[in-house]
Amino acid sequence: MMRFLHLADVHLDTPFAGRAPRVRRRLRAAVREAFARAVDLALDERVDALVVAGDLFDGELLSFETERFLTAQLERLVADRITVVYATGNHDPGSGPGRRGSIGWPEGVAVADGTTPVRTQVHDRNGQLAGWITAVGHGTARESSDLSRHLPKPDGFFPEVAVLHAQVEASVGSSAHGRYAPTTLKALLSKPYDYWALGHVHRRQELHQHPAVHYPGNLQGRTPAEAGPRGALLVELESGRAARVVFRSLGPVRWETIDVTGLETIESLDGLVRAVSRRWGDWLEAEAGSRAEWMVRIRLAGGCPLWRLLRDPTEVATLETELVGELDLLDAVVEAEALHAPIDPREHTTRHDALGWVLRELEEIEGGKALPESIARGLQGFDERMETLPEYVARILDGAGAEIVTRMLRSS
Repeated sequence: MMRFLHLADVHLDTPFAGRAPRVRRRLRAAVREAFARAVDLALDERVDALVVAGDLFDGELLSFETERFLTAQLERLVADRITVVYATGNHDPGSGPGRRGSIGWPEGVAVADGTTPVRTQVHDRNGQLAGWITAVGHGTARESSDLSRHLPKPDGFFPEVAVLHAQVEASVGSSAHGRYAPTTLKALLSKPYDYWALGHVHRRQELHQHPAVHYPGNLQGRTPAEAGPRGALLVELESGRAARVVFRSLGPVRWETIDVTGLETIESLDGLVRAVSRRWGDWLEAEAGSRAEWMVRIRLAGGCPLWRLLRDPTEVATLETELVGELDLLDAVVEAEALHAPIDPREHTTRHDALGWVLRELEEIEGGKALPESIARGLQGFDERMETLPEYVARILDGAGAEIVTRMLRSS
């Protein structure tokens, strides 16, 4: 049996540009902290190997602090006889101006930085051969070919793991990432590895159970789109048997988004803060046991007497500062574009003008009127793997009537 920890998309030294200096410093440190937690977990679980499936670094700029941190963490692993296998990705390719190649890798760290497969023996705690890990990496920042074709077919006598940073077609969330080293699940399954350790797509998912094909997601969320717990996969593998895979949350900072509605009677900053606080408290209660520092996106929607005031970025910034202190957040981002005057659109549907016609059409669509297929196919953000077209339309049009009334009456 072989036991290993599978992680990917660490993105050390992500700049987090656009954030306040205080927040930027914490997020950069959080990425390193998540990696240190992964090393702690590997040591505590006494795994045989740690696998990094690409994008260990975010880019060519590598700080001295991160260089020293990384080598120290890797030395902890090899000192405990844990094999480390790292395959480069599109952010940290084998060639280019980056300093990745100048790092003095500790003995016991296998680096695959091109299309030539790097095949590594993995031994258990008794010194017995536990299996093999074979990796290929990105030689350049724009690998457009299927790198999986460079991996040899395993002999199957011991557990075999393949490591690859790639975009697998039809994987959830793949469209949000660059089309680097594209491949298919069929191509992967044509080679009988017991486990495919993938990287590149930041959404944790199982693409196939037996043999196992997994993305662990990124180690630490970096944007509001990367909500939820982030971490690594703890894997136990025996030839001929389904892999046992357990997710472990490791990221110290979590990103979440909450929607706040029901603001029709809110007329003050204090009232708005209390309304958001209640909604956040409900969310935390539903997530009982979750501990993290929080980066929260707060989407205000619906009718609100303060809607016009919250079109002013200065006023929104004041609200964000209040919420950070009141809710004990690392940072808050407020989106108020979906707020509108507290209007009932049904009072305007009988009008004999463009506004009345638009509202009547909207009612029909919300009531189930089918959209032309040509329009449906071109809807931005619609993903049939995530929701049905009626569900998507209902979500997008929620509150649209009042917003239309507000805009059309304001401009008339």
